[in-house]
Amino acid sequence: VAMEVVEHTTRAMMDGQVHDINVVADEIKTVKTRLEDKINRKLNSVCIAAAGRVLRTLTVKTSMPIDPEVKITSEDIYSLDLAGVDLAHRMLTEEGNKDNYYCVGYTPVKYYLNDYEISNLEGHKGSEIGVNLLATFLPEEVVDGLYSAVEMAGLEVANLTLEPIAAMNVAIPAHYRLLNIALVDVGAGTSDICITKDGSIIAYGMIPVAGDALTEAIARHCLVDFGTAEKIKRESGEKEEVSYEDIMFLPQTMKSSDVLAVTDPVVKDMTKQVSDKIKELNGGKPVSAVFVVGGGGMIPGYTECLAEELGLVKERVAIRGGE
Repeated sequence: VAMEVVEHTTRAMMDGQVHDINVVADEIKTVKTRLEDKINRKLNSVCIAAAGRVLRTLTVKTSMPIDPEVKITSEDIYSLDLAGVDLAHRMLTEEGNKDNYYCVGYTPVKYYLNDYEISNLEGHKGSEIGVNLLATFLPEEVVDGLYSAVEMAGLEVANLTLEPIAAMNVAIPAHYRLLNIALVDVGAGTSDICITKDGSIIAYGMIPVAGDALTEAIARHCLVDFGTAEKIKRESGEKEEVSYEDIMFLPQTMKSSDVLAVTDPVVKDMTKQVSDKIKELNGGKPVSAVFVVGGGGMIPGYTECLAEELGLVKERVAIRGGE
């Protein structure tokens, strides 16, 4: 019913981690107030899609016995999923990690009834149910920072999930997930990756390089602050020439092709890292196609570079827009 976007004017968030809670809280408050004015009602709760440079993802398999005379309910399935999450958390703890980890999202990959694969357990009968489950964790300090910023803005967290899970639910319908494809969400601080195959989401990952790295390259080259560099980056994809004022208050004009020449090495490095991560998550081989979402992926040349790195024809790597 309503939508608002506020851009960071400073590096209050880096690599998906809140660095300045007060600044981020003020930005959330701005979004909240604008939305309240649009819909004419007070907002109290919020759902968060989190990213993070220190994402940990584990795949586990677990099972539990059930009464063979009673039909399986949604509560049984939920209990099974939570048993999988708990097992993943214990495995993470046993690895000797110093960080305390918090589950920010999980996805059932496959369900089993008496060891046979089944798409939906609800309503069936059997003696044992099982699940292959993908659970994703972030260190508690990353999650605490998000919660603190939201609470300072006068909101209560109703739900927390992972950015690629949220993007996947919007960008790639379930009937596409039979195919071996990747979704790449190129945000500000992180590029989040999600892989599908055989009807399920099979892997999540991220690299801590995204749109901000492009902005920083422009800022250094043009001698401007971060906000001005962001404006130059955006306009270079829309106009043939961009005008700006540098830190010496001197007016400057630059061809968009020259701006893209500045960002080109960063785009190549970024797409190489994304390509390597996709192959790692996909069992050492490239996927069949890639959808790109997020502002950082809109820079001209990004999809072509990623296609080249993955060895795909350029038409198989595309920006997923409003269509």
